[in-house]
Amino acid sequence: MAVLRHLDRPLDGLLRRAAERYGDRPAVTTPAGTLTFAGLDREADRIAHGIRRTARRSEGAVVAACTLDAVFPAVYFGAVRSGLVLALADPAAGPGALRDLCARAGAGFAFLPAPAAERLAGEPGCPHTVVATDGPGGGGSVPLKVLLDAGAGPALPSAFTDADAVACVQRVAHATAGVRELRLSHRNLLANAAQTAIAHRLDADSLVVNHMQAYHPSLLAAAVHAGAEQVLVADPDPCAGMTVSRSLGATHYYGFPARLARLTDDERFADHGALPPAGRLRALFSDGTALEPGIARRLRDTLGVPVLQGYGVGGLAALSHAQAPGSLPERGAAGAPLPGTECRVVDAVSGVPAPVWTDGEVEIRGPQVPSGRPDGWLATGDRGYLDLDGELHLVTRKTPAYA
Repeated sequence: MAVLRHLDRPLDGLLRRAAERYGDRPAVTTPAGTLTFAGLDREADRIAHGIRRTARRSEGAVVAACTLDAVFPAVYFGAVRSGLVLALADPAAGPGALRDLCARAGAGFAFLPAPAAERLAGEPGCPHTVVATDGPGGGGSVPLKVLLDAGAGPALPSAFTDADAVACVQRVAHATAGVRELRLSHRNLLANAAQTAIAHRLDADSLVVNHMQAYHPSLLAAAVHAGAEQVLVADPDPCAGMTVSRSLGATHYYGFPARLARLTDDERFADHGALPPAGRLRALFSDGTALEPGIARRLRDTLGVPVLQGYGVGGLAALSHAQAPGSLPERGAAGAPLPGTECRVVDAVSGVPAPVWTDGEVEIRGPQVPSGRPDGWLATGDRGYLDLDGELHLVTRKTPAYA
């Protein structure tokens, strides 16, 4: 599609272009301070330099926990800029899951929260460099500062020249195939950044509050694509994100269903006088598992803004559907395909496309979707049906945000 441009470049070029366009405008804000787009690009350079100077071989992967902090965006773009493939990890993953991910990815580096880094370092077959992203290091792990100090140097060009090369690996569950790998190319990820920015109506005037449990790369890349500021709220208090949104005049709010449910049950939410008006807020987006329609309606009625959901394989980097503003809260509703995306529902046995309103396995095809099949369709393992408008409704889901 004409709206999906600049796809013949490396993923980290997305950040470099944003730094050139938006420079000293804020990119990522946390309670510790603000990183501008230019500053974030410099941090990605330091990560890339540190990886290149520490790497023992030119192959392998960088495992990175998708932590909701200012470190992850620099690691996300910096790891790719270094020339290594990125493998995404759940910040809450246990030692066994992390060991398995590192072994399967052939990881030479792992960027993890300090407790996980300390547990992993020294384990048989662990990466040669395990970086503690939020602590002094210990048990054989290396503090982030040590890697950054080793990474001083000039702006780095990307090590990739092929937009169809694999940039990121994500492991997801499938109903019949078990856990499998999605191997996302630079082109896949750039396309999805543009698609998500379009679907969520992000632009350089947007202020995004992210109150998720983890940092979803699809949302990170979409905001960078649009030049939007992202404010990260890691406080588990269900009202914390909304309080920040209202105090800063946020335009977009991202939360996850369990926390949004707790928000609607909180007496501070019920007390309308305790919260200032919604102000500039355009929409509240629920990511992850399905949000109960009753909770969505209560949020919408109280805040006076649309409450929208979407759908994607794995929930991280291959968003395929999004609800439009004005969509009614319905159980399982996932919205329409993103620009350039196709969706069909097929009989799980015969593979024949099913009629509307008939449930079957959901398959998707588009520029953001990796597929090993010649026809380009990706079987998700999820069950759903299409309505007369082509919108997807999920019946059962086998692909959680992380596997």
